[in-house]
Amino acid sequence: MLSNRNIVLFFFFLVFSILTLPNHYFYRTFGLDYGIANQALFQYAHFQQAICTQLLGGQETPYLALHISLWVPIISPFYWLFGSYTLLIFQNLALIFGGIGLVKLAQEFKLSQNLTALLLVQLFSSFAIYAALAFDYHDNVIGACFIPWLFYFYKKDSYFLSAICFLALLISKENMAIFAAFTAMSLGFVYKENGRNNVYFSFGLILIAFSWFFIAAKIWMPALSPAGKFEQLSRFSHLGNNLESIIIYIISHPIEMLKMFYFSHIQPDSFEMVKQEFIWVLFLSGGFALLFRPIYLWMALPILMQKLWNKELAFWGMSFHYQIELAFVISLALLASINSFNNNRIKYAILISAVLLTAYTSISYMQHRLADYKVENENLFDPTHYFSPLNISAIQDKLAQIPANVAVCAQSNLMPHLANRNKIYHFPY
Repeated sequence: MLSNRNIVLFFFFLVFSILTLPNHYFYRTFGLDYGIANQALFQYAHFQQAICTQLLGGQETPYLALHISLWVPIISPFYWLFGSYTLLIFQNLALIFGGIGLVKLAQEFKLSQNLTALLLVQLFSSFAIYAALAFDYHDNVIGACFIPWLFYFYKKDSYFLSAICFLALLISKENMAIFAAFTAMSLGFVYKENGRNNVYFSFGLILIAFSWFFIAAKIWMPALSPAGKFEQLSRFSHLGNNLESIIIYIISHPIEMLKMFYFSHIQPDSFEMVKQEFIWVLFLSGGFALLFRPIYLWMALPILMQKLWNKELAFWGMSFHYQIELAFVISLALLASINSFNNNRIKYAILISAVLLTAYTSISYMQHRLADYKVENENLFDPTHYFSPLNISAIQDKLAQIPANVAVCAQSNLMPHLANRNKIYHFPY
């Protein structure tokens, strides 16, 4: 007989699949970034070096120059089974895997089955998950799903498996290394009573994470990039011209950086409302637990910094994948919060409140938000998600006539379906 936790896991896997797979089938996935990931998947599956040709401008760039993201090559053998749907399927499975990790951790805290099921529902109701899934595939979603497992194995003093989970974070994306370092600090504090070896292990993880980031940013990515530099830093050019000057600016302007979490770096700027909407939705979606367990707020800090200190508006709001890690951090904070109470009624009250608020905000902001988003991609309650004005069968027939070995120039929503080739260019390039 299925337990209530397994029912929750199965139900939400169906929900995630209903969200992601129709988007791809109805040509609502895009060259940036799913086409790029699918081209790399195809090339790795054929034991080739992954070279992206889909950037605006048509320049050829090594896939790993865009991000040090290694999940695509790891998953690439499954390309032969699932084709262009492969990464979407694995992303959905990864979220369930993360939920199972949360269940295992809750069991370590002797949480009842019903409370554990509520904790799972809260996690899987988070707007951060639906925003990420609505816009294709991203490696940091896979990495984020190892967060509960990292805490679980760390609590059990399993250093080898903890290290594997930590590595899974690092290989997701180079900027995840900063998050991983803060996570290691939080681990060392949360489980400091486990003994001196845990503290040493935590310190070792911190050193590895920061080393990984600086090597990626200063050596690997500039060496791979045609421009010869770590181009992701351009999003923080208002803080400095290079990594060192950005760090110095942050340290020397603490008040200004605090204000930048809530206000735009440009004043006046009416678009700062997008930041403020995100902060309030995060608070309502269980984020209030971060205030009661500040060590998890510390863990969330690098995600908030990379998101809200960014100069690009697309990062500020609730859309896309730029806050997926926070869904898991909040669930950990909720677990730690209710664990401090002996009274089951209080535990139920906290979790039921968190579930209702999280679900309400997610459903509400599927309907409307200040940040730009596509209703048909994300809103599970809108009929437009389940239909398309396009003649899908006619498009499929025409795309099937394109030879596999020719170069193609295509509009964005066709590119993920045509990325099984070495030369594909973003129209009109």
